[in-house]
Amino acid sequence: MRKYALLMAFAMGISVLATGCKASKQEITESSYYQELQDKNDKLEQQLKDSQNDVKELNSKIKSIHEYTGDQKLASYKRKVKKADISKVDMMRIGNDKKYQGFAVTNKPVCDYVKKMVADSYRIIGLTVSDVEKKYKNNAYSYALIDEDNTTYDIKVYGNSYIVFDKIPENVYCFNAANILGDALIDATVQKNYSSWVDKIEDASLVVTDTKLKFSDDIVKAGKYFNKIKNSEIKNTTFQTSKWNEYRFYTGGSITTVYLGDSGVVAVKDAKNKVSYYSISTSNMKKLKKTLS
Repeated sequence: MRKYALLMAFAMGISVLATGCKASKQEITESSYYQELQDKNDKLEQQLKDSQNDVKELNSKIKSIHEYTGDQKLASYKRKVKKADISKVDMMRIGNDKKYQGFAVTNKPVCDYVKKMVADSYRIIGLTVSDVEKKYKNNAYSYALIDEDNTTYDIKVYGNSYIVFDKIPENVYCFNAANILGDALIDATVQKNYSSWVDKIEDASLVVTDTKLKFSDDIVKAGKYFNKIKNSEIKNTTFQTSKWNEYRFYTGGSITTVYLGDSGVVAVKDAKNKVSYYSISTSNMKKLKKTLS
């Protein structure tokens, strides 16, 4: 409309100058000069539309190339990690513009879990690395897989599920519950106080043994049996637990270790290495072992 008004004003001005009289709207729109300007305007508008369509098509092609390249890089990264003989995982809290202390974990089930994260991850389209860094700056971890040749595969975890790989830093990937190792093994920024060892165990994120990991569903089930024995402490005696099955419950970086033997006794060692003993029925011991095995 603005272009039309300008053309009208310009044409009217020419008509007035040429004749000294004010031209009618019909005379202006039917003039050859106006038609020439209108044709040029139509051509320019069409060229603009064509240019915009070309840009959209080009952006679409660029996006497809990026997606294909990202998928190819992920496939290559997965192959390398799968073949790697991982000996440990260096873990550390990151973000919030602070330097945190890291530590190494050599437990095989933990190493295998991080490898599974890589193997089962998938790309998230429409989410940038800057997006997750900004949103989860107070909730992020680094898991660095290290193989026997000291080759490192560094994985950044943001929030519950978002992942950024060191070799593909421009893309965001996803694995559900990627944060669980960090939540369990890395010290929480604020430690909770618990009224009993059972409450602490029930709030654990992970159970670690030398052969497997156990997660929230089994922790809830185990908690039911612990609640049944928490008032049946055996006083003034000790038991040899070196050959008993060991289960390490991790709650915000703090560990509670449970030992199960064949004597109808459950041993519980807290974070300060204090050991307490509780009696348990044969039936409940079998069920508890089955839950944690």
